[in-house]
Parts: sequence; C-alpha cells; structure tokens
Amino acid sequence: MKDTARSWRSHFMERLHNIPIFLLHHMRHLFALLALLLSCQLTHAAPIWEAQENEMVVLLGDTFWERDYHSAAIETALTVATASKKVRFRNLGWSGDTPRCESRSYFGPPSEGFDRLKIQLAEIKPTTVMICYGAVDSFTGEAGLASFLQAYRQMLQMIRETTQARIVLFSPPPASRDTKRWPSLAVQSAQREMYARAIEKLAAEEKLTFADLHALMKDQAWTTVNGVTFTEQDYKKIASLVVRSLGLPLDPATLAQPSLSDTIIAKNQLFFQRWRPQNEIYLFGSRKHEQGNNGVEIPQFDPLIAAKEALIFGSFANPNTPNQ
Repeated sequence: MKDTARSWRSHFMERLHNIPIFLLHHMRHLFALLALLLSCQLTHAAPIWEAQENEMVVLLGDTFWERDYHSAAIETALTVATASKKVRFRNLGWSGDTPRCESRSYFGPPSEGFDRLKIQLAEIKPTTVMICYGAVDSFTGEAGLASFLQAYRQMLQMIRETTQARIVLFSPPPASRDTKRWPSLAVQSAQREMYARAIEKLAAEEKLTFADLHALMKDQAWTTVNGVTFTEQDYKKIASLVVRSLGLPLDPATLAQPSLSDTIIAKNQLFFQRWRPQNEIYLFGSRKHEQGNNGVEIPQFDPLIAAKEALIFGSFANPNTPNQ
C-alpha cells in the first residue's frame, strides 16, 4: 500500500510539473474563486430564526439589551433585517438582572420581579422572546452555574406557559480582554465562555434556538465603559453581529439611516414609560392609594407607540418619507 501511495504521488507531481506555467497561474485564481464562493455559501447558511409576518419580539435580559435604548443600534439592525415582515420589538432588558428577576423586584423579593415579568409578557403577547442572560451570574463562576441554570429553566417554563412564543437563547457577550486596564477581569473570559457553553447545552436540552453571540464577539476588541458595559460605538459594531448570530442576511450599508434609528429611539422611550413608569410605586405599588387613579393614563402610551411603528414600517414602503 505504501509503494502504491508513493507511486501515485510521484505520478501526480510529474503531471503537475508538465502543466504550463500560465495555466497554473489561472488555476490559482480559479481555486481562489472557488474558496470565495464556498466562504459565501457558508456565510449565508440557513437562518436559525426567521421572522414571521407581524411578529412581536421581546428582547429579555440584562444590561446588554437595556443599553440598546440609547442608540437603538441592535433594534435598528434587526428591523432592517426583517423589514418585509413588519416586526415589532419590545425591549424588556433590565440592568443587572438575572433569570431570578432580582433587578425587576424593586423593593421586594425576586419573586415579585418574576411575577411582574409574567404579567408584562401576558400583556405584550410576544411571538418570539430573545433572551440574553449570563453576564451577571458568570461572576460567580462554576460555583454559581447550577443555580443559574435552575433559575433559567424556571423562567423558560414560565415563558412557555404564559406566551407560547418561540424562544431564542443568546450566549452572553464577552468581557473586555484588556486586563491591564481592567485587572479584575482576568478570569472573566474563561467564566463567560463557561456560561456560554452551558447556555448552549441548555438550549439543546430544552430544544430551543441558540444564537452564539459570544463566539462572534470574543476575539474582537471593545472599548467598553468599565470592561463589561459596552459603549454606543461598540453597539454599532455589535448590531450586525446580533443579526449574524441569527443567520439573517444584512447589508451593513443599509444601517446608515439616522432617521430610522431616531424613530426607533423615540418609540422605545414611549414604551419605557409604558412598562417602567418612574412613579410606579404610586401608580400600582404600595402607595397607589395616593395617586393610583393616574394609572389609567399608562395604556394611553399604546397608540403613541403604534404611531411611531407606523412611521418605521412606512420608511421601508416609501424610503423618501421622512421619519418624525
């Protein structure tokens, strides 16, 4: 067998040497073209999530989603990528939150935040919930992983029972690799990776869609505010990676639409006041006996939000129509 293999290689090399130089030059370009075509084919693999007509998508998670309120970079990219489907987005991100809903509980126990989220999901009626947790819990390392996964499973069960929505689990974004600037993050890269892989396994066990945003972001340099919180400039780069993690096609040139982003920001400001009014304790909480009668005004944000969404959808139907 070895002699046969050597004979075949010798025969191949002899034939290769007999090929004219100019032909080898053209073959090199041919192989490069084939490699490029293969790369494009792999890049445009089938999406792991596709929008349905008139989808209602909830972005649920921690600081990563919430800070998109400032620039709407991620939501703008998702809106452009799903423009033909008229997808509506509701950002329920909450800084520092975990699947236990600790940040959502205000002054009560986490169970109150969990119940509040359940009520909000029932009102919004999402058809897809895109969840990004793990950044906060990753600081507890391996010791906190079991507790994190248990809480995550409980949240997933609640979402299924409340909404019947499709669920996409995102791996958490990485922390900064600049440990000279942020020495306390020296172990965070490994811990974020651990939680990303745990969420991937959880998605497989729960038969859910998994978007590996962490894998797309971890080898890139990010400015960040404090090593873990991303800047608006970071979000402009992250936006296309979020779309890419879902396998959706996106032309980066189409994101240069300031008026569209401004309209989405305005819509989100209205929605933020709808679901997180500054005086919620007086409207619906322990002091509602003082000003609870004003709670009737909260649903009045709905038509204002719908009007902004009409402008968003109209900008795709007629690109020359300015958003306001």
